[in-house]
Amino acid sequence: MIHSLLLIFLINFVSITLEADPLVFKPPELSRISQELAGSESNWPIVFHAAEYKSGENVFSLDVESRAAISEFLEHWTQLEQHRSEYSRLIKKGGGVFAAYEVERADSAYQVFRTMVERGYIKESIRLISEYKQYIDDIDLALENNRVVDVEARLSEKRGTVEYRRGLIGQWLAANVGKLFKEADGVRTVSESSGKVTFLDGSEVVLSKNTTAIIRSSKLDRLTNISDVEINISEGGLIARLSADGIERSSYQISAGTATMLVKSSNFWTEKTDEDRVVMANYSGRTTVTAENEVINLGRNQGTVVVRGSVPVQPVDLLPPPRFQWASADSVIIRDRLTLQWNDIPGARYYELELSDSPSFEGWVRSISSETSQTTLSDIPIGISHIRIRAYDNNDLRGANSPTYRILRSTGMLPPYLFLVDGDRVEIFTTETEYTLTGVVEPGSDLSINGNVVDVTPSGDFSLTLELSSGKNPVTLLAENEAGNVTRQQRSITKISENRLFDITWSSLVEDDRVRHAEDILITGRAYPPLEVVARTGGVETIVPCGTNGNWALTLHPEKNSELIISLRYRHNKEIIGERTYRIE
Repeated sequence: MIHSLLLIFLINFVSITLEADPLVFKPPELSRISQELAGSESNWPIVFHAAEYKSGENVFSLDVESRAAISEFLEHWTQLEQHRSEYSRLIKKGGGVFAAYEVERADSAYQVFRTMVERGYIKESIRLISEYKQYIDDIDLALENNRVVDVEARLSEKRGTVEYRRGLIGQWLAANVGKLFKEADGVRTVSESSGKVTFLDGSEVVLSKNTTAIIRSSKLDRLTNISDVEINISEGGLIARLSADGIERSSYQISAGTATMLVKSSNFWTEKTDEDRVVMANYSGRTTVTAENEVINLGRNQGTVVVRGSVPVQPVDLLPPPRFQWASADSVIIRDRLTLQWNDIPGARYYELELSDSPSFEGWVRSISSETSQTTLSDIPIGISHIRIRAYDNNDLRGANSPTYRILRSTGMLPPYLFLVDGDRVEIFTTETEYTLTGVVEPGSDLSINGNVVDVTPSGDFSLTLELSSGKNPVTLLAENEAGNVTRQQRSITKISENRLFDITWSSLVEDDRVRHAEDILITGRAYPPLEVVARTGGVETIVPCGTNGNWALTLHPEKNSELIISLRYRHNKEIIGERTYRIE
């Protein structure tokens, strides 16, 4: 009996001693430890500042007290991710317009939180997370109270100075992100500045530098959700990017000089080069141009020129995109200078190269012009930069953009870069039984996916096809470069199940696709987050998005002896992946 008690005592003593031992890890493991202890690789400063660095051994050490503090941070971080998911849902519902002030407050609070994380302030970060829920509730409340407003556009992004004017004779004032615009309001940018105006249907207009635009008309039929927008350019230029709803259901008209453009395109550019001359280029969809009672239609990758007193030039094919003379779409450099070369484009008068910290080129952007097919970039920042190039012809028509190339300027201590063609989506959904992961990793790195070694080409390209089981399929990608630095990424690939698509609950009796008629029928279901539900009956179409957990609900008022069609489709490209027909009897 005494021996048994002594053995139990020794086991408990060893357990307590082990729990009290510090967690020791090497610098290349910082990203992995941050993911495990602090919830995300982006929270590495929390772990970094909490740990003790032992320079002689080149290791970090976390004692029990520090690990307990990080564990408390992780609990609150999980809550924050839920709040951010709710934030995204409210933005999609129109929070960016109807609750612009509350959204700006939430954005500012989140930026302060990120600053506290970057400084490693655990207690302050936890306090800010606790307060963040109230900001989300404020957005939700403002969104419900302001659904009916007289504005439908807001300044969603800006770089440099952007100004606005109320009416035609108002004073120009500084415009901050979140500023709402009404009919007859003016917006202008100055040298080295730009601004993006977003409309309710998700369409957006990006004003180039030295541009003045007037929102002449901005109406919304809230019953049909159809927008009617007219913008006049008095100087400068813009890029119009219409959403799918903007193209299919709305009217966007741009006027400049004597030209009027009816845009049905997700990528359209126009510029007033002087008082009497307007150039324009259409990169997708179509655009109708009217001037001097003459009408022409621009198809994909076509442009035209309108000079005052003349009819539009017949559609001109735009110059093709140049391509850099690189073996792959990514390059790693150590120095801050890089000489770039690309193929000559016949008919090109000059080229314009853009360098940005954003893959969408909407953040910090540097533009460089070159009359030859070569230029040297200097002062390239550390980290990832994005590069693209286009050619201009003798009519000043802007050609198509090249593919986007990436430059990673490394200090030699960074973990290897790892990109997937599908981008940064953590959750991937597919109806197929297998899925191919394609991407690029830092050349010379070892790569494994779910523990299996993957072949990597000399330029860093890789591809692996995974067989999928039903439900979620977790995927772990692990890359290690020659310096021993490691990048670890998690993905989840979900195989969509038709049984789940149509796991529907009705408030009325349903037998063999026949639904008993009622004045109001509530339908609920659980599908998948990237989908939306379309219900069509009696000539009326109702669309609702699936929530972050896939749940959805809608109420119908069907006629008796009518047909009801329920479709589930992807929100981004409207591809239908499941459809069923019911009879209301």
